Amino acid sequence: MRSGFGDDMLRLWGLKFVLDGGVDGAALDQPYVGGDPANIGHLNWDSNEMVTVASAAVRRGWRIGTHAVGDRAVRTVLDVYERVLAENPTTPPGTLVIEHALLANAEQRARAIRLRVPVTVQHPLLYTQGQQMVKAWGPERANQALPVRAWLDEGAQLAASSDYPAASYDPMRSLWGLVTRGTQGAGILGPEYAIDQFTAVRLYTSAGAQLDREDAQRGTLQVGRLADLVAFQADPITCPVDDLLSLRPVFTLVGGRAVYNPAGAVPPDN
Repeated sequence: MRSGFGDDMLRLWGLKFVLDGGVDGAALDQPYVGGDPANIGHLNWDSNEMVTVASAAVRRGWRIGTHAVGDRAVRTVLDVYERVLAENPTTPPGTLVIEHALLANAEQRARAIRLRVPVTVQHPLLYTQGQQMVKAWGPERANQALPVRAWLDEGAQLAASSDYPAASYDPMRSLWGLVTRGTQGAGILGPEYAIDQFTAVRLYTSAGAQLDREDAQRGTLQVGRLADLVAFQADPITCPVDDLLSLRPVFTLVGGRAVYNPAGAVPPDN
């Protein structure tokens, strides 16, 4: 068993490490607000042990995605990844991934780019937990959370996802949030990190396939690629951004077969 085991319908991506907690347990460089000034969250791994385990895993053909929410956790996972790559210099780029990186300053972003470490971003976390971030981290840090625009401008490899079941899996709400930076209870957070609709759709499609190393098979509509696609009545790239919230699929194909086709838009023998 190793990364890539399976087939086009179900394939193992890799291992997940969890370095810190969520909003209330994230490992931070500065204390949480409004409470114990010594509370800076927690790290779940000893760095040396994590290096040992991660090095053993990559030598056996496993990819690793590490959950890191706070800035201290992001810095720590980059320290670990840098040591793993030094010990295993032939490790292919993209083997080591950071999941979330909600708080990542410019220096940390530059390190991830230099190490060729991709990052997955999930606006549903900001949408559902934005108010919690403001309360726990303060408005300044909450506005800096999930700096998608900065990552892209600086040259990082990103892919977007939902982090379901921690947040909604609805991709249309995610696209809307990436463009608007809107949240459920805290208004708009960090509008300077918003992206356009085309880029948001790309992060949810071709960028994900690239991160998964499946961009020769899926992620774009091209002849010869897997016929996994969803169709909408309006174009999510050009429609008014607030219309994204109400867009629902007309049909869905998996392997070229209509698995959702309530209006009969796809012929039965297709």
